[in-house]
Amino acid sequence: MKILVIDDERFALQLLVDTIHKVRPDAEIVPFRRASQFLEYEEKDTFDAAFLDIRIGKMSGIQVAIELKKYSPMCNIVFVTSYSEYAFAAIQMRPSGYIMKPYTEEDIKNEFDNFRYLPQPEPKDENKLKIRTFGNFRVFGKENTPLKFSRTISKEIFAYLIDQCGYPVTSKEIAADVLEVEVFDRPTSKKVSQYVSDLIKDIESAGFSNVILKQNRQIQINKEAVDCDLYDLFAGDAVAVNAYHGEYMIDYSWAEISDSAERIKSL
Repeated sequence: MKILVIDDERFALQLLVDTIHKVRPDAEIVPFRRASQFLEYEEKDTFDAAFLDIRIGKMSGIQVAIELKKYSPMCNIVFVTSYSEYAFAAIQMRPSGYIMKPYTEEDIKNEFDNFRYLPQPEPKDENKLKIRTFGNFRVFGKENTPLKFSRTISKEIFAYLIDQCGYPVTSKEIAADVLEVEVFDRPTSKKVSQYVSDLIKDIESAGFSNVILKQNRQIQINKEAVDCDLYDLFAGDAVAVNAYHGEYMIDYSWAEISDSAERIKSL
């Protein structure tokens, strides 16, 4: 989901962006402080939603909405303002929503839950590695063939990286959470490095590259290189929501108390 956010007050803009990010962590947010920045933006036809302050200088948020609708007619417009006197003019635009400042995270969430237009899901890339975390952890390569791992522990490390949702982790964290090793010494470090190396080889042998990124002694999943039900769920994808039946990576004990598991429970 791609979201436009405009507010001419720096603090107010950052607060709105942060709140939206909490509600939709996987959304792409494009923030502007001036309407002129939006007018110069070339990809006006790519927005699924827009949160617009009504008073943003010479050009009002309502005027921005009119311009935006020319390019993205199915964009969900939500006006955000401190001034109730603009309510009637805003409603004439038939927006998806209208929020008065100060707002709460729950207010923003309610707007997403009641959008006038449901964002269209992007077509699945058949060249991506397919990850399924609901129930057992499963990985499928090309033509939906189960991916073969040379080591069971490498597969578990892959599950752990998926669970981290793109956040980088260190070998020490992998050793503590997956291997359940309390003392991280040189032999343990070498073991983890070998497991990760074997994992990368398994994935590349199946014809997929850049799935795991290593930089500055940190390891992370490239979320753009995988088709994962967990990530779809967090993005609000209806298919993923319906596919989840209360079980997540039941193969691994650490998954029961992970941050991702807690996020799922809060949805």
